[in-house]
Amino acid sequence: MSKVKMGFYGLSVPEQIERARHIHDEMTGNTNYTTPVPALTIVDGAITALETAYNNSRGRDKNEVAIMNLRRKELLVIISQLAAYVQEASGGDAEKILSSGYAVAKAKTPHPDTAGAVNNVRLSDGSVSGKIRVDFDKADNAVLYVIITSLSADMSNKEPKGITSKTHKEIGNFDPGTTVWVKVIALGREEPGSPSETVSIIVR
Repeated sequence: MSKVKMGFYGLSVPEQIERARHIHDEMTGNTNYTTPVPALTIVDGAITALETAYNNSRGRDKNEVAIMNLRRKELLVIISQLAAYVQEASGGDAEKILSSGYAVAKAKTPHPDTAGAVNNVRLSDGSVSGKIRVDFDKADNAVLYVIITSLSADMSNKEPKGITSKTHKEIGNFDPGTTVWVKVIALGREEPGSPSETVSIIVR
């Protein structure tokens, strides 16, 4: 199975903006990805926000530079979330991955920029009715974790319900009595790990 390669780290801010735009344009109207998550309008907004902040920071004002760095981090999180969606939606098909504008990672021994698989996902009642708590073991080389949920066992109509740098997160709001299926994907600096097994819980 092929894996998505983001190819963002090590690029300058203008290069990251250009690469993000390329991905946005390639996914627009792409029949392999009919329901991008995050939505492409969100991706476009993050690109525009970073470009504006970058232009404002060129005078080297400290506040403007700080804002630019914040906008850059926000875009990288969104591009990471979109990479996780592409990995899932493509089924690891190299041609489908390439059609998204992302690159395909070369087959090689995992390195520090590649996240490991998420294991031992546990679900429990949240702090209030309608919420659930998701716990899982730490994955090797993970930077962020994306929690994906669905209301069907085959994970159709799945959506990311949360993103966290920790190994636990409370998510919701769900209707009490609903069965929710959950899987977790770790994101590395360049390549996501394999999705966890799917587990379920009845919301209290």
